[in-house]
Amino acid sequence: MGELYCKGCGALIQHDDKTLPGFVSEKVMATSDSKAVFCQRCHRIRHYSEMITYSVTNDEYSDIINEIAKENALIVKIVDIFDFTGSFVPAIKRLTGNEDVILVGNKMDLLPKNVKPERILNWLKTMLANEGFTVLDSILISAKYGNNFDDLMDLILKHKGNRNVYLVGSNNVGKSRIINQILKRYLGMPTDVVTVSSQPGTTIGLIGFPLLDGTMIYDTPGVINKHQYTYYLTRPSYKLTVPKKEIKPLIFQLNEGQTLFFGGLARIDIINGETGDKVNVVTYFANTLNIHRTKTAKADDLYESKLYSLLTPPFNPEEAVPKWVVHDFKIRDNLKYDIVFSGLGFLTIRAPFYVKVHAPFVVGVYARPAII
Repeated sequence: MGELYCKGCGALIQHDDKTLPGFVSEKVMATSDSKAVFCQRCHRIRHYSEMITYSVTNDEYSDIINEIAKENALIVKIVDIFDFTGSFVPAIKRLTGNEDVILVGNKMDLLPKNVKPERILNWLKTMLANEGFTVLDSILISAKYGNNFDDLMDLILKHKGNRNVYLVGSNNVGKSRIINQILKRYLGMPTDVVTVSSQPGTTIGLIGFPLLDGTMIYDTPGVINKHQYTYYLTRPSYKLTVPKKEIKPLIFQLNEGQTLFFGGLARIDIINGETGDKVNVVTYFANTLNIHRTKTAKADDLYESKLYSLLTPPFNPEEAVPKWVVHDFKIRDNLKYDIVFSGLGFLTIRAPFYVKVHAPFVVGVYARPAII
């Protein structure tokens, strides 16, 4: 019998080591359909919601990318609307020579309902231009609810010809959910096939499915983004920081010398708004995340005394959130900007302003033109 791969995560099936992906006991294997076998890890994630993470190494990911790069394929690049820079992978140019890419902005179900999709698409095009990147087409979808999937499939069929299709992107942008939606809606699969988890590193290898014309569509492992909060939180903290439904923005009017804490994970200090007026700060985070306002002069003492109690998550010292550093943002025009905490959320402020942002040194923090 040839090599077998898990249908849920793409890992090579093996019987030797329970701690590694792809493990299936020989007893279970003897009673399973070899064409649709799921490894023990996928079984536990799918049926018991266990948190069993494993990320492919850089070498393993490079091997997969190099194999795709040899093929004349259509690349469907998935990005997280709320963390474009954090989920955009510049190395995608190596796959395609900056050609034959469809850009898919996922998680539109998290957008406030009053936001027009056209505005978000125009914003995505601006961000792509800033990256020096061009695409065949772009579209917004919700992999969770299946919004705009007919339009997505129309774009794929329009551009793919007789080529295979590869879904690529960073961890947790929704590639596996998208594959499952396509399989159920257009290929007659009765249930989810690819294993989906809110934790990063669920897909380990290429997972391919035949389309009706004989070509293949593939789910790929996520690019490892260690600059996102995802990698430094336990399950209780993670559940409170990842939005699962429409985000309800909160508006704070802050004076100079005031601070907002986002749980015990980040903070922003208002140094000045240049004009001396109050600064309007609109926050876009999971509505389960605790946001606390205080005076900047008291912020350090508050953090020391109230971390794990008032300022949560994190919930205890065992959560090894790395040491914080300070980022200065001084912007003097009159435009709106987002300050983004990669993998956590963002806030919007109109310039001119000078703010100091505190976050773990490993986490990406950056300013961008406002998305909303």
